[in-house]
Amino acid sequence: MPKMSFKKEGIPDDCRTLVVVPLLLTTPDAIQNELNRLEIRYLGNTDGNLRFSLLTDFADAPRESMPEDPEYIDIVARGIEELNRRHGAGRFFLFHRGRSWSESEQRWIGWERKRGKLEQLNRFLIGESAPELEGFLCAGDRAQLEGIRFVITLDADTQLLRDTARRLVETLAHPLNQARLSPDGRRVIRGYTIIQPSVSASLPSARATWFSRIFADPRGIDPYTHAVSDVYQDLVGEGSYHGKGIYELHTFHRL
Repeated sequence: MPKMSFKKEGIPDDCRTLVVVPLLLTTPDAIQNELNRLEIRYLGNTDGNLRFSLLTDFADAPRESMPEDPEYIDIVARGIEELNRRHGAGRFFLFHRGRSWSESEQRWIGWERKRGKLEQLNRFLIGESAPELEGFLCAGDRAQLEGIRFVITLDADTQLLRDTARRLVETLAHPLNQARLSPDGRRVIRGYTIIQPSVSASLPSARATWFSRIFADPRGIDPYTHAVSDVYQDLVGEGSYHGKGIYELHTFHRL
């Protein structure tokens, strides 16, 4: 795919990008590990127009509020504030929402789970106001989120290698890759709203479990390699999204 080149001047203001990691708050140790991973992603991608965030839910529960909830929120919010003190204010953010009752599961959960919180994040970023979005931003300077054009989504166990975020932005920002919509504005007829990179297992994780030993060889190649090219992709020009990639905020939300 064609790409822009932002290596010399950096990502421009009109391509400001938010890196977001959806996750569940489960234990204090797990929360601290996620904060450490977020800092590592930043250290490999320090462009001035990149923002980094955690998008959190509480774990499923029999009640809307659990005794440990305030402690978990306090830990992660203080961790984000510490990252901003360490690396400069306005780089790190925490988004969080409470539980909602699920009739189908008969439990209190995050509404629509990962898909739901990304949808709510998009609504927040484009400036919608709704009761469920009140208090959605728990840590970070909201003014630094103005003008977000792209969102990079990662899973909690996903690394973001050095300058990978910039290369993703360079690709989706290229004029030949930008989405062109149908006259009714309901579908993409040319270009892309979302793209995903090739994903591979790290060397340690390739042998961490029997499953990874079977599906990833010693070099770390894993089943995600089929995301690069498969019959479905070749025939219809579309692929199955594996949960890690970059999308253009306004068009993605519109569609």
